[in-house]
Amino acid sequence: QKLTLKLKVEGEKLTGALTSPGRQGGDPVKTEISEGKVTGDEISFSVTREVNANKMTTKYSGKVSADTIKGKTESERNGQAQSRDWEAKREVAK
Repeated sequence: QKLTLKLKVEGEKLTGALTSPGRQGGDPVKTEISEGKVTGDEISFSVTREVNANKMTTKYSGKVSADTIKGKTESERNGQAQSRDWEAKREVAK
């Protein structure tokens, strides 16, 4: 599943949104990021989505290098902490 992440950096402040494809061909879902922070080449932010009236927050952290960000996500599901690797690649604006 391909997600689109748009980020804007202003000093140490990071803002933006994560867009995911809609379910069963529905409209894409855009979610603003929160708690965005930049420290050197490290970034972190959170994404809170509502699924079936349950709020789920995923915390992203990563290291920026050239046109790639690599890092980990942390979330909690049914009281269990989950961690995954994630990677983002810059797309050249057309």
